[in-house]
Amino acid sequence: MNDYPIPAIQWAQQQLSQFGRIGATRLIKVPDLAAAIGVSVGAGTLAAAPPLVWRDSGTVIAMYGQELAGTVAKFAATAFRLVLTGDVDFISNGNGGDFAPILATFGPNVNWFPMTRRVQRGDNWAVTWRNQDAAATATPAMLFAFIADTDMAKVEQDYENSRKR
Repeated sequence: MNDYPIPAIQWAQQQLSQFGRIGATRLIKVPDLAAAIGVSVGAGTLAAAPPLVWRDSGTVIAMYGQELAGTVAKFAATAFRLVLTGDVDFISNGNGGDFAPILATFGPNVNWFPMTRRVQRGDNWAVTWRNQDAAATATPAMLFAFIADTDMAKVEQDYENSRKR
């Protein structure tokens, strides 16, 4: 398995650029909030999801977002901040970390955002949600399409074994 996982990452990037979504080996979900986010007070009501601790090494290839109501208004009024391991903000205003509305990032129809991000076992990602709706609670969810190194190593091994037959 030469230079693994670089060939798999290059393949994924090529497929993503040419065809859009590609297959993942797993979907990893940000842990649910204990309760819906309360109605907006002032600049918005915040709720931090339990940390997402990566159990395997691999490459994240897409991010999916949803708000339970699924309306354009709820997508516009529900925002998130994603902090990657090492205090790296995925969303920035140029001076520091910031929030982005689900509508701007995923939209109600496309519902995904392509990304390429390497993760290692034990990395922690933190998602903070903000409800800007003064009339209703928010129930957001986020998932990541993930290509696990262990899954790709098995695919490559199965391929090599099939060629020897």
